[in-house]
Amino acid sequence: MQESTIQGGPAKPGAVLSHADGSFLTGAKFHWRMLALEMLDLINNRHRTADFLGTRANFIQDRIRILALLFAATILLWIGVDYFTIADRGTVVRLAVLRTLCAALYLGVAFLGAKPHDLPRARLKLACLVTLPCLFYIAARFVLEDGGATGALVVYAFFPFVTVAQLGVFSLPLLEGLALAAPAFVTLTVVDAHFASLLSLAFLGNLTLLVLLTCLALWASMSELHMLLRLYRQATRDPLTGLFNRGALMERTRLELDHNQRNGHELCVLLFDLDKFKHINDDYGHLTGDAVLQTFAQILERASRQSDLIGRYGGEEFLAVLPRTNTADAELLAEQIRKACADAEVTNPDGDKVRFTTSVGVARLKPNETVMALLRRVDESLYQAKEAGRDCVILAA
Repeated sequence: MQESTIQGGPAKPGAVLSHADGSFLTGAKFHWRMLALEMLDLINNRHRTADFLGTRANFIQDRIRILALLFAATILLWIGVDYFTIADRGTVVRLAVLRTLCAALYLGVAFLGAKPHDLPRARLKLACLVTLPCLFYIAARFVLEDGGATGALVVYAFFPFVTVAQLGVFSLPLLEGLALAAPAFVTLTVVDAHFASLLSLAFLGNLTLLVLLTCLALWASMSELHMLLRLYRQATRDPLTGLFNRGALMERTRLELDHNQRNGHELCVLLFDLDKFKHINDDYGHLTGDAVLQTFAQILERASRQSDLIGRYGGEEFLAVLPRTNTADAELLAEQIRKACADAEVTNPDGDKVRFTTSVGVARLKPNETVMALLRRVDESLYQAKEAGRDCVILAA
């Protein structure tokens, strides 16, 4: 049986509020748990919602397009500089061909393969963006050495540093940033191993500069990521439960319905209402009512999949959107959540054990049905569950 004690005050948006046994964190433990979660946010993507990752994918792809276009234009314009600074015309021609090819690849990165909310594709394009200058630098170094134009190397030597510097604008977690910085370090090491000495002062100085630039770029990137996460949670999350608020939930529900109808996938929605919640507030106080809402939110989170949308629909009502789910599975999940609520307990400050139940409406998306029509049907089924004596699950017609 789950037990919870009341956390004094509302939780931070998106926060995980409990231990595995359901007990709430309080005081210093809560503070350190929140700090640990924020650190995990800045290390990798494992602790973020699919919705935020999709939003971040769009953010990355927009910036990739801007930088790729900028680099494509700059790398072509530098052909004129090569013409006036390099005496050997064969070397100038080879560099012009190399620059044209690189610019074409940048244009491909800018415009090809763009797909909204697709983080793996955004990562692939970002990997191409940071790898291209490294490959160009290696090829240009061979062309310049072969043509005897080593004096122009001072310009081309900046490419590995540009590679890591651009990472500062992409809001990257630590592990992702380190992986994307790796091509610059490999490039610098390979080129110096071939043309110079890994123990030379020039190489050690360049390596030190590259490390410092990487640290600064990743610090800036992680700081921006931290700010984006906070702004995202404030805009989309209910501050008490950490679930989607109504506005964000409705927007994402419309997108999910459109996606499922276009692809012919099944979709079901569950609408929950905590039974006699007003009596809990009246008899035990609003802090106890808040703890009940938080406990129910945790039950929903534990029962849901990563692809499900769950949020606070209003007051003591909660909505769950289940993509690619048939009616039987939706009813089974609703029944599991109903039983979990019946088994849960909340302990108020006076030590009283507070029990609560929930009524559930279930509806399956019909072909060409609108969001409002689907919500109207599931709301009617929830009303029938309340009329049937509460603490039950009713499937919409």
